Amino acid sequence: MKKNSLLEVPLLHPGWKKLAYVFFPLPVFIVIGMAFLNPKTDPNEATQIIYGFWALAFMILNLSREQVEDEMIRNFRQQAFQTGFFWLLWGLGALMLINYLRFDRITSELFTAYLVLFLLNAYIYVAFQYQKYIANKEEN
Repeated sequence: MKKNSLLEVPLLHPGWKKLAYVFFPLPVFIVIGMAFLNPKTDPNEATQIIYGFWALAFMILNLSREQVEDEMIRNFRQQAFQTGFFWLLWGLGALMLINYLRFDRITSELFTAYLVLFLLNAYIYVAFQYQKYIANKEEN
């Protein structure tokens, strides 16, 4: 099959991981600053800011190249994305069930694109790291 540039996802240089690690604590400081500047800020906005930054951080980590990007790593990456989507579907189903049992409705302000992107990228990251851990464990 001929390579299609539309389907090729360029991976980021491993140095981008440093930026991703900055994105984890940064929204906490932003939310604290917002609380001091405007005490009437909606708490849902604070959670969405945190989810958004954490989604970006995990996305950068997921799209950053490994030091050695061989066929095994590419297979791990593909499996991690498939596993992440699988866990996302079950996780959202569980959240919907909990929300229904607690509030007698399925949806809430909690279900936003920021939350879904955060969960998806976190699941992908965990699945990828777990596969690398298992592979390293089997080598030793």
